[in-house]
Formats: sequence, C-alpha cells, structure tokens
Amino acid sequence: MPDSRRNSTLPSSTDVLIVGAGPTGLALAAALRVLGVDHVLIDRAAGTAVHSRAAAVHARTLESLATIGAADALVRLGRPGRSFTARDGERQVIRTPFDELDTPYPFVLAVPQQTTEEVLQARLEELGGRVYRRHTLLGLDELFPGMNALVSDDETGEVRAIQARYVVGCDGLHSTVRKQMDIPFPGHARPHNFALIEFTMEWDGPEGEITFFFSPAGLLAVSHLQGETYRIVALVDDDTPTPDAAAVQQLLDTRGPSAAGAKVKDISMASTWRVLHRIADTFSKGPVFLVGDAAHVHSPVGAQGMNTGLQDAFNLAWKLSAVIKGEAAPDLLLTYDAERRPMAQALLAFAAQLHDISTMSDPESIRLRNDVLTAVGQIPQAQMWLASRLAQLSVTYGGADGPKPAVGDRMAPRPGMAQGIGWSLVLPAGADTAAVEEAARLAPVPLAVTQDATLPHAVVVRPDGHVALTADASEAGELPARLGDWLRQPRSRTH
Repeated sequence: MPDSRRNSTLPSSTDVLIVGAGPTGLALAAALRVLGVDHVLIDRAAGTAVHSRAAAVHARTLESLATIGAADALVRLGRPGRSFTARDGERQVIRTPFDELDTPYPFVLAVPQQTTEEVLQARLEELGGRVYRRHTLLGLDELFPGMNALVSDDETGEVRAIQARYVVGCDGLHSTVRKQMDIPFPGHARPHNFALIEFTMEWDGPEGEITFFFSPAGLLAVSHLQGETYRIVALVDDDTPTPDAAAVQQLLDTRGPSAAGAKVKDISMASTWRVLHRIADTFSKGPVFLVGDAAHVHSPVGAQGMNTGLQDAFNLAWKLSAVIKGEAAPDLLLTYDAERRPMAQALLAFAAQLHDISTMSDPESIRLRNDVLTAVGQIPQAQMWLASRLAQLSVTYGGADGPKPAVGDRMAPRPGMAQGIGWSLVLPAGADTAAVEEAARLAPVPLAVTQDATLPHAVVVRPDGHVALTADASEAGELPARLGDWLRQPRSRTH
C-alpha cells in the first residue's frame, strides 16, 4: 500500500521517532495518535509486506487493537477459528478451546500479516497519521534529553536530522536501532528448517480450527484464510528447495488426513527459513526502546511472535504518553523493560518447548508424545490453561497469589470501562459508587468508573488492560489518589 503523501517534508523534530512500519510500528504509531502524542514513523520499504510469516492474531492482541479502532476491520477480513488442534492423521490429539475464553474475541483469527499491516496503516491514516516510506535510519547519537537521528530519503538521496525525545526500534531481526545502540542480541539457530506456503486448494479437512498435524513424516500446520486460500507451515530438511505445487501436494498427502482429499491449485507465496531464538540484553537504553522482532525472535510454533510484538507496542505507548504529558515520572518508562523482557524470556522458553514437542522425529517418541497429549487433552483445566497461554490472556506482570485479578494481571474487558486507550476503575459489589465517582474526578488522569459484581475487590486498570492497583470495596475511594502516587513513584531496573 503506497503512501499517497510520500513527498511531504520529513519533520526535523518529534517526541517519538518510530523506526519500522511493520505491524508493531504501525500499531504503536496508531496508539500514539489516539493518545495525541507527536511522532514520526519511517520505513525503508515502499509499502506493506507482501510475503510475511505471521498468519494468526490471538484474542489478547484483538483486545488491544480494539483500543485503536482496528479490531473489527481485521476480524472482517480474517477467518475466526475456535481452536488450535493437534492431530495425528484423523485422530485428535489435543484441542485448545479458544471459544471458551473470557474475552470479546473468543477465537484465533487466521489472517495474513500483510492484511494486518494494511488494516493498521489504513487506521493510522484515518487517525491523521502517516508513514514516511523509503526513508532509512543511518545513525543515532545522544542529544540530551533525547537522540539525534540521521535519516536518508532513499529516492532523493537527501539526508536529514531528526531530533527525537524518544526513539523506538520496530525494525525487526536486523534492527539498525539495536545495532546503533550496541545492544547485544544473543541466541542461536534451532536445528530445523521450515517452509511457508500460501496457496489455493480444494480441501475437506477440519474447519473452524488451525490444525497442527503431528505426522511421523514431520510437522504440518494448516490455516484456512479467505475463500480457497490456505497457508501451511511445514518442517522440512535443510536442503529442501522452495516448494512448488507438487511438493505442497506431497506434504499434504503424506502429513495431512487422507480423507481431506487435498487438491493443490495455485501457489502465491513460498519460502523456507531456519528458526532463530534470540533476545536482546535489554529492551531499553536511555531514551531508546526495542519492540517486537528487534527485541526477541523465536519459533513460529504457537503463533506468538507478531502477537508478542504488538503487546510490546501497547505496553510502551501509554507509558510514553504519560511521561511526555507530565502525568507520570520518567521512571515509569523503566517498567517497559522490567515487564516485557521477563515476559519475552518466558515466551522463548515456552516457544522452545512447543517447538521441541512439535518437531519430534523418533517414532517411539512420537507415539509417546501423542499418547500423553491425548490424555492431557481429556483434562478441561489443562485445555483451558493452554488456550489462555496461547491467546496471551494469562500474561501477568507479577500477579500475586490470592484473589484475582491481582496487580499485574490482565483484566478482562467489561462494559463501562474506558473507551480507547484509557484508565478504568472497576468496583465490586458493596462499594460506594457515588463517593468513588466523586474521588475519580480528582484523579491525575481521566478515570472511567464502572462495576462488576463478580470482582473480589476494586481494581484500577491501566490503559493496556493490566491491573495497576487494588483495594477492598470499603477503600475503593482511595484509589484515585493512590494512582497519582503510583504514577510518580521512583522505579529501578530489575536486571
């Protein structure tokens, strides 16, 4: 999608310079537009991605995209699936019941990353924002209290300086921002190659799910997109050439269910790649932040990568806004690394486990794996745990034991909570609603007050949907004042 305003002049200063207009950069820019924060978004590409790997958007991501007005458009263009289901031929091994989760989006959305980017760019432009395409970051230098960025216009050759209070690297695996800031990116390649193919076919296989076939011949994941279009991810040998239609047909015939009667038609995209597991030593350094693949990469099994990057963006957006507007102390920005990096570390471990389980090749190990997962799949609590983990609804920033939701936990959206990216105070039964609403008028930020009689206590919900503060019903009126202290409190790095 070309930018119709490409020729307008690049600003010489901004509050936030975002480098990279993939899904994370576009979402961050749109969030900042909603929040009224000045920013510049640059990308060296001429348009949105044509060939991309991500093809699933989880419930937590859709909740976040709803706050910028992008969720409904994306859902209309995708295909909701009730579950991730692992199968061995015709046999169901284990199912994740996304349709039973407490969320407005009880499904996994099968949709190409290109479509996600197009929806996000369209929404950004509706909000009055834009992408400066064919612009490349050349260098970064400290310029207190921010950074000086050298940016080239790749069509004219002109080089301009942008003074930015903050810089955010959303520029992927080979991030220039990360390299300019000398942030190490340790990790390793996994001993497996994957093929990614998008194509049309006739198919009578399982519908309403994203299916992982645990075949003795190797893993095959099948997603049904729109119409007759499908996408598969398949484990392949190191020397496998880019698959053609005959190769795709063989993958389906040998790894999918024979009853599906797959008939491959046209291939629109095919590639192979080796899986990397890497994580940056820090997600922030001074006024510079790393988001998405610039900060962490891992196996595609479980479809966590793009979703995690988008959660990075929404975690950071409201914090940048609060600090820039003077609503919070600058120390609040330290919580981006303190929250998102441990989460990414846990995610890499989880993705590695899913990867290892899914790529077994020894026949006895495969048989044992399938038997164990089949048994686990009969336990409803295990199914729900896995569904919540994959949907990223269980992500917590230090949620304590005891009544839920605790500080750091996600709070499921409820009627009456803030529209867009805002703060909410949700009251349990027994709270003095009128007194709390009066106290909320003096809060340091706008605070939507609503009720949920099922809650064990009152909660202040951050703009990214996580709990900041809790109090008993009788003390709920103190929460607006406590929020001011919370925003201004000193903080430190945790690693």
